[in-house]
Amino acid sequence: MVLQVETKLVQSKDAHTQYLVIPSAMVQDSQYPFKEGEKVRIMIDPYRKMMIISSAEEPQIKVSPDGFVIKGKKIEIAKG
Repeated sequence: MVLQVETKLVQSKDAHTQYLVIPSAMVQDSQYPFKEGEKVRIMIDPYRKMMIISSAEEPQIKVSPDGFVIKGKKIEIAKG
């Protein structure tokens, strides 16, 4: 099971576009939720320097300094 990996962002030489490299070990994992061509939503949590990628079909995630809100449920981030 590979649900967490370190990877890198690749900068396009011709544009201000960056590409997120998702390693094949993660993509081939049976719990990986995305399929080729599927629309996704990318959100940036500036408070925690995190990128959140979710299916465009799912409800929008709201980000605040206290945590996330998904479908009206507050998720607090533990500091460790």
